[in-house]
Amino acid sequence: MTGWAGTNWQFFDDEDTQTRIGVTFGLGLLDEEVAATGTLSLVLSALRTELSRPVELGPGRTGFPEVIVELGTDTATLLVRGASQTAAAAWRRLPNLFAGWIVTEQTSPIRPEHPVWPADLVRRTGRNAAALASVQVSAADARNRARALLPRLDPGAGKIRSTFFTTDESLIGVGFRVIESAPGPVPSSCWADGTEKLLNGPGLGGTGPDSPEKPAIGNGRGTLPAGEDSVLISTLVPRSAAGLAAAELLRTQLAACAANAGHDPEAIGIGMVGIGAQFCVFLLSETAPGTARRRVLLEFGRSMSMVPDSWVDDAVQETAEGISPRLARERRSLGLDDDQGADAAQVRQALIEATHCLHLSLDPIENPSAVTKSSTKGAERIFRPLAGGTPPMDRSTTLALAEDSVALRTRSGGHGGGTINETLIKRDKALAVLVDPAGTLAIIDDDQQVLSFHPLLFRRSRLLRQRLDTQLHGLPHLENNNDADPAGVSRRRRRATRRPLWLLAGATVVIGYLVVSSVLSNSDEPQVTERITIGQTAQLGNGTTITATGFEKQPKAPEDLESQVAVHVRFCAGGDTSSGDFRPETQRSVSPTDFGMFNEQSAAARLIDSDEQLRRDTLAQGQCAVGDLVFKGVGLAVPRLSYTNSLGDDVIWYSTGQVPSAP
Repeated sequence: MTGWAGTNWQFFDDEDTQTRIGVTFGLGLLDEEVAATGTLSLVLSALRTELSRPVELGPGRTGFPEVIVELGTDTATLLVRGASQTAAAAWRRLPNLFAGWIVTEQTSPIRPEHPVWPADLVRRTGRNAAALASVQVSAADARNRARALLPRLDPGAGKIRSTFFTTDESLIGVGFRVIESAPGPVPSSCWADGTEKLLNGPGLGGTGPDSPEKPAIGNGRGTLPAGEDSVLISTLVPRSAAGLAAAELLRTQLAACAANAGHDPEAIGIGMVGIGAQFCVFLLSETAPGTARRRVLLEFGRSMSMVPDSWVDDAVQETAEGISPRLARERRSLGLDDDQGADAAQVRQALIEATHCLHLSLDPIENPSAVTKSSTKGAERIFRPLAGGTPPMDRSTTLALAEDSVALRTRSGGHGGGTINETLIKRDKALAVLVDPAGTLAIIDDDQQVLSFHPLLFRRSRLLRQRLDTQLHGLPHLENNNDADPAGVSRRRRRATRRPLWLLAGATVVIGYLVVSSVLSNSDEPQVTERITIGQTAQLGNGTTITATGFEKQPKAPEDLESQVAVHVRFCAGGDTSSGDFRPETQRSVSPTDFGMFNEQSAAARLIDSDEQLRRDTLAQGQCAVGDLVFKGVGLAVPRLSYTNSLGDDVIWYSTGQVPSAP
C-alpha cells in the first residue's frame, strides 16, 4: 500500500521488518557544474556521518541506526533504517544538520551512481559532474562549496524540492511538517551548464528516424563511439509506468534482433538513469555481436517500435499493480505530475518517441568533427621526454601543443618506420583537467578520452608548463584522489636529469672523464637498457634474469574509467654486483616498487595489493622469486611494464607489436 499525507510525505509498507524514514531531493549530478564536482557527494557524506551516530534510547539503552545515501543523476536520497525508536531518534537530528559545520577535513566523498555511458549523457545533458562519476575526483574548494550548499538543501528553506517517505505512519511529519497544497519550488529548466531539459517528451529533441548513422548531436538520432564494448544503444522514454514498460519491450526487441543474427538473446541487459522527465535507457551485452554489431543495431533501429500488440498488452498487464513508491516519490521531487499508470496507447507512443532519440554505439560513417593531425590549428610546438625520466617515454614519444589541441604521439616498431599512435584532445572538446598528488595531468574530453602525462618529465618543462597554462586556461582543474606518490616523480626526474661527470666545466673535465672511464672500464656489470616484448626475458650484467608475462586485463564495471592489469614476474638472481659504488646484493634484490606500469601516454598506473603479489626479497645466486603485480590506472588498453634499480638497469616490456623502432 502506498499513500500520501499532503504533497510532501509518502508512506508505504513492504516486507522489510525494519522501519525506514528518508528524504529524496530533486537535485543530482546533472545539476552540479564540472567545476563543483564532489560538492553533493561531500554534503551527503557529512549528513550520513552525523545521522549514523549512536542515539540514547533510555537508561542503559543505545541505538545504532543504519544510514544509506544515494547520489544519482538527478536526485539524491537519504534514508535512516532501524528499529522504529532508533530510526525516529536519529531522524529528529536532521533539521539541525543543514549547516556548514558538519563538513570537516575528515569528510570523505561518497561514491555516486555511475552512468553506464558518460559520453552519451554529455551529448544529452551537457557538461556536468555526472560525466566524471566513474573517477574519484573533486574540486579543490568542494568542501567550502558543500558548506554553502547545505543551508540551501534544507527542506525548511524551500530552495530545493524534497519529498519525505516512511514505512511507519506514526512518523509522518516528524522533523518536517506536512504541506497540504503548496506547489513547492519551481525546478530549473536547465542542467548545470545551461543545456535545456526536455520537459514535454523526448521526441521533441530528435531529428527523425531518417539519420541512424550520422554522428549523434544532443538527443537527436545518430551514433557515437562507446566507451565500453558492452554498451549497444541508448534512448529516452518517459519517466512513467508506460516508459518503464516501453524500456523492457525495447530490450526484448533488441534480444530478438540479436537472436536472428545467431547470438544469445539472454545476454542483452538493461540499465537506466533519470534525466528529469525521462529515463535514459541503456541496452548492453557482455557478449556484444562482434562483426555483426552494425547489422544487428541498424536492424534494431529500423524495427524498434514495431513491437507486436501482444507484447504491449503483456507489458501493460505487468504494470497493473501500480507504479513503485520510488518512481512516485521521484516524480514529485522533480516537479512532475503524478503518474496515473500505463495503457497500451501510452506504451506505443513511448516506443515511437524512443526512435527519435536513439543513439547507436557504432563508429560514425561520417564525422565532420573527427580529429586528425592535419586538422589542428596553427603551428605545433613539440616537447620530448627526458631520456629515462619515465621509463616508457623514450625518443618514440612526443607531446604536441597546437593552438587548439594537445596530442601525445608514440611510435610502435614495424617495417617502414612503424606506426604512430596518437591521442589528441581538441580544446573545445576538453571537459576537465585532473591533477593527482604527484602532479600528473589527465585531460579528459567529452568522449571520455584521456590524455595523461607529467610536465616535469619532459624537456623544457618550464616552457611546457607556461604553454599548458595558456592552453588549458578556463578548464576546470579537479583533484584526482588517487594514491600517486610525489616522491616517485622526483626520483624519476633526478635520474633523468643526472649528468655524466665529463660535462663538468673547467680543469675538472679531464679528471672527471678519467674517473668515469676508470669506473666503467673496471665494472663487470654495465647498465642494461632493454626494450622487449612481454613474455621475453631480460638479463642484467650480473646474470640476473627477469621474465614478465601476462598483461592480463581483469574484468571491471562498465562505468569505471580505471582498469586493472596483472603481470606475472619471475626474478632469478645472478651473482654479486661488483661495482664498488653499489652493494653486492643490488642486482640480487627485488621489490614490487622496482616495477611500474604505464599507458600509451606514459601516465603511471598505481600498484595495488594482490593475493599472490611478488614479495620484497634479497636472493642468493640461483634463487628465484615468483609473484604477480597488479596495477590500476586509466587507459591501460596497451600497457607497458618497466623495471629499474639503483645501478641504473632499465628494462621495458611492451605489448606485442609495440616495441619502438631503433632511433
